Amino acid sequence: MTVSRDPSKSRPLSSNVKRLMRLARASPVNNNVIKVARQFTNRDFAYCHKQGNLFMEAASMGFSMEDFAPRFMTSQLAGVFDVSFVAANGMENDELSNLLRIPLLLKNPESIVEALYWIDDVVSKAEDGDNKSLLISQAYEAEHLRLPPSLAELPEEPNRNTEELAYAYWLGFIYRCECLMHEESSRMVYGAFQECIMRRAYEELLRSPMGQNDLIDSAIDICAELDRLLIEKIWPEKSRRRQKLQKKELERPKTIADANQKEVT
Repeated sequence: MTVSRDPSKSRPLSSNVKRLMRLARASPVNNNVIKVARQFTNRDFAYCHKQGNLFMEAASMGFSMEDFAPRFMTSQLAGVFDVSFVAANGMENDELSNLLRIPLLLKNPESIVEALYWIDDVVSKAEDGDNKSLLISQAYEAEHLRLPPSLAELPEEPNRNTEELAYAYWLGFIYRCECLMHEESSRMVYGAFQECIMRRAYEELLRSPMGQNDLIDSAIDICAELDRLLIEKIWPEKSRRRQKLQKKELERPKTIADANQKEVT
C-alpha cells in the first residue's frame, strides 16, 4: 500500500497558533499564565471512546497508524468531528450528517474510514484551482463510489494484532482528549503531536506504573505529560535546530569570491 505524503508537514503550525497552544497549556516555564482546567464529563470521554474505536477500526482493516493518523487528523472529515464535539451535540447531529451528504458515516467506524479514503482518492485527482468540495459532491451525486486503490489492496484477513489495535484505540482516544482539553482542531493537535511522537509516548507509558491504569482514569494525566513534552522539549529542540540551520546559512559563502576570501583568512 502506498503511504501518502504527510499533509501536516505541508502546512506547519504558524507562530501565532503555537503561541495560542502554548498559552492554553500554561507551561511551567510560563508562570504568568493561569490555566483553567477543563472539567471532563462522561460525554467528553464518550467522544474520546468513539474516536478510539474509529482508529481501532482502521487498524483492524489493515491500515498502519503511521498512514491513517495524518490522513484523518488533517482531513475535512476530522474538521466535522471537531465541530460536532465542540458543539457538544453528539455524533448523531442531523446537520452534520447533511453536511457530509452521507448520513450513515456518523454511525459506523468502518464507513468513516472508507469515506476518508474515498474522499482522499477524489481530491488527489483534482487540478490546481479546482473546487474540491464541489468535486466530492459531484462524485457522490454521480454515485462514483468505487473503492480507491488503497482500500482495494487491503489484506483479506483483518488485522488481529491485539497490541497494534490497543495502540490505535489509545491514539484515537488521546488525540480527541487533547482536542477537547484545549478546544483545538484535530489538525492543530496532529501538527504538534505527530504519530511517531505519540507511539514513543505510548511505549514509554506501557513501561511506567501509569500503563496499568484505566485509560479514562489516566487520560488527563497522559495529556498533561504530552503537553510538558511539547512545551519543554519538542518545540525548544525544533527552535534550536532552526537557529543552527540559519546560522550555517549565514556563514555559508554566497559567491566564489566570498569562498576564496574565506580560504585566505
